[in-house]
Amino acid sequence: MIITDSARTINDAKTAISALKLSDDNGTRYYAAWWLGKHRIYESIHLLCECLKDERDVTALEGYPLRRQAARSLGMLKDSRALPALIEALDCLDLKVQEVVIQALKDIGNSAAIPALIDFLNADTEDKPLEALIEALAKFKVWQVQDKIRPFLQHSSERVKCSAAQYFYTLTLEPHYLKILFRTLHHENRFLRYAAAFDISALGQIEFAPLIMDAQIPNNIKLATIKRILESVLQNKMETEVKRQEQEDLLFQIIDQLLLDAIEGNIPRLNTLDSNLEVEKITKLVNQLSTSSQKVIERSTSKLFSALKSQHPNIQAAAIKGLVKLAPGIIDSIIRVFDLDNDGDLDLRAGLTQVLMEIGDPRTLFLLEKVIGFEVAADHCQGKVRRVASRALGKIGCRACSPEVIVRVIEKLKWTLSQPDDWALRYSAAVSLGEIGNNDAILALQAAFEDESDIAVKRRIERAYSPLQST
Repeated sequence: MIITDSARTINDAKTAISALKLSDDNGTRYYAAWWLGKHRIYESIHLLCECLKDERDVTALEGYPLRRQAARSLGMLKDSRALPALIEALDCLDLKVQEVVIQALKDIGNSAAIPALIDFLNADTEDKPLEALIEALAKFKVWQVQDKIRPFLQHSSERVKCSAAQYFYTLTLEPHYLKILFRTLHHENRFLRYAAAFDISALGQIEFAPLIMDAQIPNNIKLATIKRILESVLQNKMETEVKRQEQEDLLFQIIDQLLLDAIEGNIPRLNTLDSNLEVEKITKLVNQLSTSSQKVIERSTSKLFSALKSQHPNIQAAAIKGLVKLAPGIIDSIIRVFDLDNDGDLDLRAGLTQVLMEIGDPRTLFLLEKVIGFEVAADHCQGKVRRVASRALGKIGCRACSPEVIVRVIEKLKWTLSQPDDWALRYSAAVSLGEIGNNDAILALQAAFEDESDIAVKRRIERAYSPLQST
């Protein structure tokens, strides 16, 4: 999301509502709609419903960005008062609007939407967002339309085919429907693998978590899908408390580990014979430097910094391991590289942040603050890097002897826990505050627990401070 200068002034409900009503800038209105949904401003429901008919924000391809965001925000609000307007918005010719409206109806979860979804399925229109529609029908357990859904098991689109398989497995629990999903999870097309992971996670069964973790999909997809399974576990009232606790423990452990990785990209990279040879060279260099003088180390670390930009994960990992081994003597070099990185090389920034997280040196506190940012929707670095920076703050807060440093760390984590829209960034801040575990950290966690709306983050916050209260 690109934030315009006028949008930056939106920091309360009154300003957001006024901007959505009166602004002539489409970007500002879009941001205001997002802000109202993100902050759960229920008095904006009527206004957001009006935005579902907006005619001002139209793309060259006749898409309606504001309508889409209004529908997303109504889905976040989960208020049934929005149902009539959302159902009416299904008539919009913008397929993206139809898709997010269906998602919003699914998120609201009111069965009053079922007749409209059935009518939409039966409508004689050539194009419709079938994947989202079938998933919504499965969520609402609309089994009376199974004869209409069955042909989609043979659909030309693999994604539609997978959504139909998800529907029928949810209905019947017959394992052969899973074969479609599992086969697609290993498809040569990576985007189909991603879609299959989401379809599998929608089933909410913890036994499928290892399959997702073993698939050739990036960490951000694994993170989102494991969280989806976790949400199902948290909402499962049929399971015993002991069993649910065991499942929680496993899934939180997986998520905690995924959030420690800043270097894996959106496309999983493969190691090669040449990259393995390069790893051997890096390891040999680090072993030599570990017994060298400080000046020799500083002259030679440029090779390790360059290796952080490699396209091969094993080279990046070796460089990170080497830099950590040479710490704390290379802190000044890391700070200089950060300062010189004016082009914002994301691979370099990610690798350096990973190193800082491993080192946990208080001298790098200002760098980590810069990486996390000082704005709610800071877009100057990737989300995964901000999350690892948040975890690095936790390590500094645990190790620091200076009360001033600890206070500064906690203040930054409090901001990170309450302001950003990225659930995983708030989650990471909660883990870090739990690690610090002093009275100020506990108070920050308790305050955030009351305001947090994401079920997984809320539970992680609770787990972070509950054991601390008994110590």
